[in-house]
Amino acid sequence: MAEQMFAALEAVFQHAVQTQHVELGPRWQERLRQADEDSRRGTRDVEILRWIRTVLDQLRHLDSADLIHSMNILADGSRDASWRSPLGQSSLLEFFLDVSTSPDEINDLLRPALRFIGNACADNDVNREMVISPEYPPVIIGHLHDNELNTITISVIYNICNNYDRAQHAFRANDLCPALISLLEDPDFQPGPLLPNICTLLDFSSQQTDFSRYPESSLQILLQFMQEQKQDLDPSDMLQLISTAKAFLQQPRFQTQLVEQGLVKILLDTIVYSYSYEADGLEAEEELSFLRSSIIRLLSDVSATTVFADNYPVESLMVDSLIHWLSSPREQMRICSCLMLGNLARSDTVCLNMVRGLRLHERLLQIMRDQTNMQVVYAALGFLRNLALPAENKAMIGTLQSMETISSFWSVNLNTQVQHASVSLLRQLLNGCIGNVRWLLESLSPDPDSPAHEKTHLSLLLLLFGRADDVSTKIEIGRTVATICRCIATSSQGLPRDSISAILHRLYGMHADIARPLAMMITQSRFPIIRSEGWFALALMARSTEGSAAVSEVLQQMEVFGALVTTITGQSINGHGSPASSSTQQRPNTGNTSSGGSGSDTRSEQEREMQVKDRENALVLVNELLKNTVRIDFLFVGVLGRYLSR
Repeated sequence: MAEQMFAALEAVFQHAVQTQHVELGPRWQERLRQADEDSRRGTRDVEILRWIRTVLDQLRHLDSADLIHSMNILADGSRDASWRSPLGQSSLLEFFLDVSTSPDEINDLLRPALRFIGNACADNDVNREMVISPEYPPVIIGHLHDNELNTITISVIYNICNNYDRAQHAFRANDLCPALISLLEDPDFQPGPLLPNICTLLDFSSQQTDFSRYPESSLQILLQFMQEQKQDLDPSDMLQLISTAKAFLQQPRFQTQLVEQGLVKILLDTIVYSYSYEADGLEAEEELSFLRSSIIRLLSDVSATTVFADNYPVESLMVDSLIHWLSSPREQMRICSCLMLGNLARSDTVCLNMVRGLRLHERLLQIMRDQTNMQVVYAALGFLRNLALPAENKAMIGTLQSMETISSFWSVNLNTQVQHASVSLLRQLLNGCIGNVRWLLESLSPDPDSPAHEKTHLSLLLLLFGRADDVSTKIEIGRTVATICRCIATSSQGLPRDSISAILHRLYGMHADIARPLAMMITQSRFPIIRSEGWFALALMARSTEGSAAVSEVLQQMEVFGALVTTITGQSINGHGSPASSSTQQRPNTGNTSSGGSGSDTRSEQEREMQVKDRENALVLVNELLKNTVRIDFLFVGVLGRYLSR
């Protein structure tokens, strides 16, 4: 096409000379023919292009019809990538930009002007820099509203912005996305082969933008467009539209619109439709999986809002569909169902209905037993944990069978997230439910001759504590042990003494290392509130003779013993056991005001209050140990005595 450019221009210019007496100077035909020969040999002459610019200026001044022909020839020639830089250097690009931004130009001129700009900017950042000058982007975007120019304009903007951040920023700042949304609303607009380009433009132009300027119907238009075009969208195109929707849904008003206008169904239908794509190979399957995951994250966020709960009660068709998804063979549909229903289970009323009425806990436990995909299991554990929040649900969910299911995730090489989630669920089931504590203390085998008869589900939990590398899982196990201690303490007033004694006997008699997780809680320094919880639980544990023995066992560890000394006295002990200055010791108040402001003062006050409570619990612990005639290291007694005598 570029090889014919100069010959075609010669014919047009000849007509202009003959009909309109255009002055082209001496030997102009020879110059064009020489440029044509040079072009065929690979030479790109910028000077001849500058001369052509002067001719175009004359034709434009004369309002000549030959200008249209000349511009079309040059627009065709600009498709040759080797000519793009010379076209920019010669000021021809500047001429075409001026035409494209002139309000009085006819579409016959605007079409070749836009084509030239789009071709000249394809993969050419120098030319793109010229186009993103402040005066050009808003006018180019304005051509999207012209039914005769919108398809050309989409290609032009795509070529300018594709893989070039500065251009994307310029067009985003000039409201490209609202203009595209408006175009999608036009019933006469048919994207055809431009559909992938539109998806790309929507994706980048919707990021970090001011949504206050968007009309209320924007999200609805976008999702309805996605639904209407889904048969022509490949997964990557659909993913870009989902990314655009995600940008919208950062705004509460669009979240409300999504829910109240029933647009959630479009996203759910898109997940279902995605399974109709033919995944040719592992990469294609991963792309589809990522598409579904992106939609699921959106739905998870939206389903956690109050407006979702208000519009979709448990009896709604939407919730009914999600419940059916729990039984779907499609794993990601199960994940979506668990996340959305789990978010809906935020009130006692809903949770009670889901457990007592719909018995969803049974489906979730079955999923956990049958499923090998740990992502599905993790989602089911999270949902079940929410259902276990109301006190009335704990006994219904917590059975011997459920304890067996939960403890099955504590094996050696299992997903860390799943192990943490399973322990967290267990802690919730034990909270205030002595019946579930009993289930946890049941023997693994009813056969008295079996070695498993001497082990319980709690034994498996303590084994997990010993081999787990994940600190958060170890802390969660410690909090679970603390929950057991609190549950027994609060239940002791309502149960016969023999029942409490039997529980304590199994708790301490079959689990010699029961206090180890609590020891870890009080020796870690990252989470003060966890440390306080540990001291409180140890004090509760020491109230019984068997519990005191378990506490005494961990106090043999110098780190634990040192933590006890420091908590009570504000002093630490060195490796030889003598008092030493502690970095955690409270400093006297000098009356100086912290530069951290009121927030820092509040935190300091909270920390001081926590230290006071920790000291009180540590003193209760020591008192209970002494009452239960537990031997305490003489060194500690000496340190404590000197502290109390001051």
